[in-house]
Amino acid sequence: MGKGGSASGTTAVERLGPLAATIPLDAKDVTKRSIRESIPPHLFKRSYVKSLGHVALDLCWVAGTWVAALMALRVLPGFCAPLVWCAYWLYQGINCTALWVLAHECGHGGFTDSRLVNDIVGWLLHSSLLTPYFSWAITHAKHHHYTNHMTNGETWVPSTASPDKASVKFAKSAAGTWRRIVVVALLGWYTYLLTNATGAKQNAGQSHFSPSARALFKPKDANLVRASNLGMLLMGGVLAWCVSVWGASAVCFNYLVPQTVCNFFLCAITFMQHTHEAVPHFDAEKWTWLRGALSTIDRSMGPHVDWRLHHIVDSHVVHHIFSEMPFYGAKEATPYVRKHLGVYYNFSATGRTFTSACTRPSSSGPARTASSGSAEPRSPPAVRRRRRRRCGGWRGALSAPRHIAPSHPPWRRWRVLM
Repeated sequence: MGKGGSASGTTAVERLGPLAATIPLDAKDVTKRSIRESIPPHLFKRSYVKSLGHVALDLCWVAGTWVAALMALRVLPGFCAPLVWCAYWLYQGINCTALWVLAHECGHGGFTDSRLVNDIVGWLLHSSLLTPYFSWAITHAKHHHYTNHMTNGETWVPSTASPDKASVKFAKSAAGTWRRIVVVALLGWYTYLLTNATGAKQNAGQSHFSPSARALFKPKDANLVRASNLGMLLMGGVLAWCVSVWGASAVCFNYLVPQTVCNFFLCAITFMQHTHEAVPHFDAEKWTWLRGALSTIDRSMGPHVDWRLHHIVDSHVVHHIFSEMPFYGAKEATPYVRKHLGVYYNFSATGRTFTSACTRPSSSGPARTASSGSAEPRSPPAVRRRRRRRCGGWRGALSAPRHIAPSHPPWRRWRVLM
């Protein structure tokens, strides 16, 4: 039994119906130190061989997928071409996301013990995927510092708009949900980078490409932002050269579409890791760093995709507590952390994959409240099973309301609206 509660294998999200357990503000049994002590020390050790080996393996997956697609196009009948391209785009998008995750690890310092090696590898990988490495790493650190904070949170901060507004009602409809999925898929990533959309309201309109964006960067960060922009420009030059040699359609089919799929996965995964019917966001007076970190949700995109994405999806709770831990250690550490946290550990297997979640409608009952540091009484098993099915995944989370009436306590359950 862990200090957080029963370690029977049933998690907070699954056990507690519409509201997950939240640690008390003055928690003594569950602290960052106690969680670290529950993890074998060797899982915090970073390895150059393992980390660089993962980069090499991912590059092989990219090349192998590309070659396999070209061979399939040559040997299969012409009417199979659309299916081949769609399969290529989806799987190459997963491969690109895997490389993107490794660059993300570099930004956290969890890749190797050398900051120089981390920054070189991270800058090369993120630039090749049209992401500003240093700029994003700086704002992403704020996301980790203010996870699920309603005022200072950096990504996917819930709206407090009235549920009676026409725009909110439309957003919760099936048409509104699918419209938002399409917008996120095509424009979401660069809208965030250009305008800090879904971030803290006071930082709205700030660009990751502007060294003078004072809400995002300090004056000392200016050259890092410029270096990030340089990487983007160099990759733009490489793509322009490729267009001049092979044509725009070839560049679009072979690179831009998989890269767009990668961008969608980035938005979708981040959204799902911090959005669930049962997991709260907090106002300033009820937020603590550990409360925010433990309001992260481990999910699954299926065993193979979880493995291909270096377990960023199914070991994200550990990653938010110890972001400097190497990714291969976070997966092994998850069972220890889950046992120690008990009821405070969040995992959701509903929706199983994002693809199935996108096609599954969901509904939710009225939001409820619970006292700080505790959860509401459990419902009968059959009711809990229905609630878990309704929680769904990407589409289900998007279609659920997440407004909060001003009279409600700040620790009330927040529901999701993009």
